[in-house]
Amino acid sequence: MTRSKKRILILLLVLVLAAILLSGCGGVDPQTGAYKPGIFEPLAAPLRALIVFFHDKLLVPVMGEPNSWGWSIILVALLIRLLLLPLGLKQMRSMKEAQAKMKILQPELDKIKKKYAHDKQKMQQEQMRLQQEAGIMKAQMAGCLPTLLQMPILFAFYYALIGLAAGAVEGVSIVGSSWYFIPDISKPEYRQGMSWLTNDFTLQKLTQPDIWPYLVLPALLAITQFAMTKYTQQAQPKQDDSNPAAGMMGNMTWLMTLMFVWFALQVPAGLSLYWVVSNAFALAQQLYVNKQAHKWEDQLELEGVKIAVGRSAAANAEDVEFKDADKKAKPAPSSPPPAKRKRRRKR
Repeated sequence: MTRSKKRILILLLVLVLAAILLSGCGGVDPQTGAYKPGIFEPLAAPLRALIVFFHDKLLVPVMGEPNSWGWSIILVALLIRLLLLPLGLKQMRSMKEAQAKMKILQPELDKIKKKYAHDKQKMQQEQMRLQQEAGIMKAQMAGCLPTLLQMPILFAFYYALIGLAAGAVEGVSIVGSSWYFIPDISKPEYRQGMSWLTNDFTLQKLTQPDIWPYLVLPALLAITQFAMTKYTQQAQPKQDDSNPAAGMMGNMTWLMTLMFVWFALQVPAGLSLYWVVSNAFALAQQLYVNKQAHKWEDQLELEGVKIAVGRSAAANAEDVEFKDADKKAKPAPSSPPPAKRKRRRKR
């Protein structure tokens, strides 16, 4: 199994795990309805306290109770993104470094592809070795860290909102709190899944006032997620079109978008609001980085990849000289002796 296929498999496993976690494993006691702290509570509790702080100390005194919980969620989402901004910029710089290195390395990769055209496994091993020597793998791994950090924060925010709906904070509840067109940011309810939408489903049901508001944020999530993924892929090294993994990664863009929308339809609208705001911030960040890409390329340290290219070129040259010398050393095949003609005896 190639490294690209392994990454796709890991991503699918992460998405399945996310489906399990966001579909209601723990959080609320099904018998008493009381909130039960889970594995994400060390991160969920501070987020919950921060949401309450912004609501009680900042928003309610300024704008009153209506819509204040939704704006508190937005402020926390922006604060998290601002705290992760240095790491996010480092991620994007690492991906740009990997892209610039891949551009320099591409001619040597093409030579390896041609050299081992009949041995796919050897070709992949040699290409991987060359990319590791050039530091491309290291840059790509550094670029994955901020993305991985977003998942536990998302889960923790989910349980923070569940706690606010289940009375984890005494005297505080977001149940019934509206945010403009959304009647209740605590719905869809915990453990309800998609039954609120699929039970007695008709097209007319989508237009009901207690249904369509909860479809807007998942739709915005699909748009922002798809756009963010596309712009992020532009900043990554281009995949070889002949590699089946390249086509699979293109399909993963659609698969990830559909999976995230599926999650958004099963979680409280407050979490979808956080998700959309976070994606919008990340999208703006990616657009800024794409505009600054040409300035970053001039500042990148590319000496390592040039050394790796030189070594690869020297190795290929020695290989060609060895083959030429081997051909010269072989004696030319001797022509067979002419066949003897039989002489007829005179009678």
